Amino acid sequence: MSGVNMGTAMSMGLETEDDMSKYKNKRSPSTSLTVDIRQLSDSIENAINLTDSPKSEIWRECVSCRDDEPQDDMIKTKCSHFYCKACLVRLFENALRDESLFPPQCCNKPIEASEKMLGSALVQKHKEKAIELKDTDRTYCSDSKCARYIPRNGTLVCKCASCGVRTCRKCKKRAHQGTCVYKLDALLEKLADRKQWQRCSNCSRLIELSTGCNHIT
Repeated sequence: MSGVNMGTAMSMGLETEDDMSKYKNKRSPSTSLTVDIRQLSDSIENAINLTDSPKSEIWRECVSCRDDEPQDDMIKTKCSHFYCKACLVRLFENALRDESLFPPQCCNKPIEASEKMLGSALVQKHKEKAIELKDTDRTYCSDSKCARYIPRNGTLVCKCASCGVRTCRKCKKRAHQGTCVYKLDALLEKLADRKQWQRCSNCSRLIELSTGCNHIT
């Protein structure tokens, strides 16, 4: 722009070329800052989306019910099979009712489960059941309505912790006075005498001699 035209422009309040150049230079940082803010906003949004997205889970098939469950909610046996919690609890509860199923097994290997999967009450029942099944001369409450197993305590007469009934460990009947004769039904006693069956000195059970001497150890 010539000197005259520039002066005329300035007198009329119009922008000169120099003013336009300065204006453009002033807008450049602002435009760049706007782009940077948009990029930062996109990065933050992507980070939020990644944080809120569900974690990938590994699902396994329960060998019992065949349903798929998250692996973290299942138990893996020694034979690398998976059981869901519902099937595992059912398996352990059935083992309490049927001695042939105790302890719970998979591929002939005992299943080890924590209280987190079974609950403390069921774990405690299994500990008590293990003690009962190891007892070679079990005593149960003589009250047929109770019939609860009574752990050994070294005494001949024991008291049921459930109903309070006292039971003789030798004859398995209600506690009585005097020496326990431990007689069976009359007909069985006669048969035992005729067959010369003897009683074990430890558990008092009748033993039939098939081979060997008459000495009992």
